[in-house]
Amino acid sequence: MGTIVRLLEKHRKSESVTIGCLSNLYTSVVDMKIDHFETEACKQMLLYPKNIREAQYRNFKLNIDPNESFKCFGRRCFFFCRMCSNFNTSLCKCGKMMNEEISFLEYEENDVEGVFMRDKSSFIITDDLRVTDDSTGSLLQTLKDLGCADVSKLREQVLDIGFKEVMTLLQCVFTSNTPLTDTFLKNQSSNTVRKSYRKLEDEAEQDKVITFDAIVRKQDMKILYVECGEDFVDLLFTFLAIPLESTWEISGNNITLGRIGNLCRSFKDLSANEVLSTSKCMIPYYYRCKKQLLNIRNPTPRVYLNSSYCLTTKHTTRRMTFVDPKSDYCDRDKVFFVSDDLIVTPKISSSTFSMLKKFQILTDDLEVQAITISNAEALNLLSASLVTSSALSSAFGNLIVKKPKEETVSWNPVSKKPKVET
Repeated sequence: MGTIVRLLEKHRKSESVTIGCLSNLYTSVVDMKIDHFETEACKQMLLYPKNIREAQYRNFKLNIDPNESFKCFGRRCFFFCRMCSNFNTSLCKCGKMMNEEISFLEYEENDVEGVFMRDKSSFIITDDLRVTDDSTGSLLQTLKDLGCADVSKLREQVLDIGFKEVMTLLQCVFTSNTPLTDTFLKNQSSNTVRKSYRKLEDEAEQDKVITFDAIVRKQDMKILYVECGEDFVDLLFTFLAIPLESTWEISGNNITLGRIGNLCRSFKDLSANEVLSTSKCMIPYYYRCKKQLLNIRNPTPRVYLNSSYCLTTKHTTRRMTFVDPKSDYCDRDKVFFVSDDLIVTPKISSSTFSMLKKFQILTDDLEVQAITISNAEALNLLSASLVTSSALSSAFGNLIVKKPKEETVSWNPVSKKPKVET
């Protein structure tokens, strides 16, 4: 998701495309200084998220983001220390910066041409992003669903799709209910898209909870911001590393965001391989957190071998070890503010006063409540961050305790009896 946010901002035509609160979350990473992260690589991996399928991206006929291609660094350390890294800001055990790229041959996992789909396959994609195989039966059903009984009234048009068209389509996927029409015929988004999500409920696992303070406005019980430790911020930053289709999967199909659900369902139906079950997704191992509330799997990295040959030792093959660039994203024992729209700022000595002043509200109208979240709340927050601009209030509103108004007693001199005001 972080890659999508970055690409939409970098290549936007005029107004920026906002994806819920994720744009604010990504900007927070951009604005935070290096010393608020565990390592420099922590910030880099959030600004340029990696994917477990990134080795396949180099085979795309049109790759809109070369940064996604798989790279290894640490050429000197690769031979002498048997260490390598996916990030050019990692430190080897010998103390050297691993910033020299390694050239290697990528193992081809299959002999079928194409990347995710088989070569020479053809498909039908409707304007609401439903993808089906190109067969007579599928075509007839599609025409019937569209109410196109008279084929003579239809017109065919050949389209050349390049970088510009792909970026427009990416924008329209998040802003239009008719993304193909708006991309290829209007060349702009109609900005009409349905957004909603349904909350999940689940029992908390006692060893997998995060607790923090929420600053609540009494008038409407809205969460203005939360004051939290690094565990909650690590959870938020993980959102940027989760692929779009995995977000849809682990949410249990509870997100409505334009036609993205149709697209994800179509790919799942077309997949010839076993699809990950709902509530699970996979991201690279170095995105793991100590308190991972989401159902995310972090597979072990691939095994790479250093093979060499010389006259004295003949042929030798040694296993390489990947450097883990982090333990957590944020530096330990630091406190952060997270606003309702997921703007993350480190807490400094004067920031509490500045935060309260920002809302221009009387202190008597505020209260602090402790909130504890588990898996269900984390999923609700992930879903809300995609479709709303008030993610905290939307996801955690049911956790806020509405306290009864305090009764005040005043004396009525006429009746000489206490008068109770509520």
